[in-house]
Amino acid sequence: MRDLDARTVNLRTLPIQISRRGFVLNALFVQNNFRHAVKDKGVSHDTMEDRRQYIYRAFHYLEHNDIKSFKLDPRSLGDRHVRFLFADMERRAMAGELGPSAIQKAHSYLHTFAGWIDKPWLVLPISAYISNESLYRRSYVTKHSKAWGDNGVVPEEVIAAVAEFDDRVAVQIELMKEFGLRCKEAVMFRPHQDIVTAAQAGKAAAGAAEYLQLRRGTKGGRLRYVPVVTPSQLAAIEHARRVAPGENDSLSDPRYQLVRAIRHQRYVMELFGLTKAMLGVTAHGLRHGYAAERYMAEAGVAPPVATDERADAAVDLAARRQVSEALGHSRTQITSVYLGSSRARR
Repeated sequence: MRDLDARTVNLRTLPIQISRRGFVLNALFVQNNFRHAVKDKGVSHDTMEDRRQYIYRAFHYLEHNDIKSFKLDPRSLGDRHVRFLFADMERRAMAGELGPSAIQKAHSYLHTFAGWIDKPWLVLPISAYISNESLYRRSYVTKHSKAWGDNGVVPEEVIAAVAEFDDRVAVQIELMKEFGLRCKEAVMFRPHQDIVTAAQAGKAAAGAAEYLQLRRGTKGGRLRYVPVVTPSQLAAIEHARRVAPGENDSLSDPRYQLVRAIRHQRYVMELFGLTKAMLGVTAHGLRHGYAAERYMAEAGVAPPVATDERADAAVDLAARRQVSEALGHSRTQITSVYLGSSRARR
């Protein structure tokens, strides 16, 4: 197979052969993995790598398991193989080893892969493989607040403690709290460049004088603006500028490349017990806290996840739109993950 090029080989005419399975799988990724499953666009490197790792693990499991070994050319993937994979997922889900999001992601990746081998009909809906809907159906309405303050963790105390150990990570946490940034966004944030005036943000009549301009590290590179309103937000920006004084500096440690900088942030947070298993909170809980504070500022009441009091329906919807925009989500409905349902509790 030395004369074959994974980039240009025509897999539709290349004969099926088990001994070629490694080459064929690599060629499928080279020729297809950069594409979005449905839309006419590319995907992020994270998605490409996650998809690649899952498919490789799936084929490794098909060949190396304690029930039945399947050695196959990847183009020969069929219904019995897919059912075998989902049977394993169902066992792991019932044992608490696999959550709904992991099953849905696996289903998506298998469906995408089936399209690559010209079998778009191969992967059926998850309900065809797993009968217990609770094992794979995610709830997009939170019933319990994940904000740090609602779980007994005081963000200001954590930030002060972390600052004694690593001031860069401390200010990353502070910006995540004050502006609802994601972990990667906080690491890549440039405090001297990523602050713009309301006019520059195209929001001159919106009320805030300055905005965070976020694109680096956002999902899909989607641009968004987050208003700078409170004294604590201004203080966080000043803190960030002291830690990263150069005009082009980001909050990432200059000794690290991006992947290592994100890993270091995670390491420091684990070191201070900021995990579900230890203190019962995660970095994402800071986005929940920001969403709740922004909702309260817009609606005048706490979000539904925290109180039985309800804002007027129109006020609630307007507040959710503001929260959704600030968090970088295109759908207002996703705010239920952070705020709870807008419907009255029974």
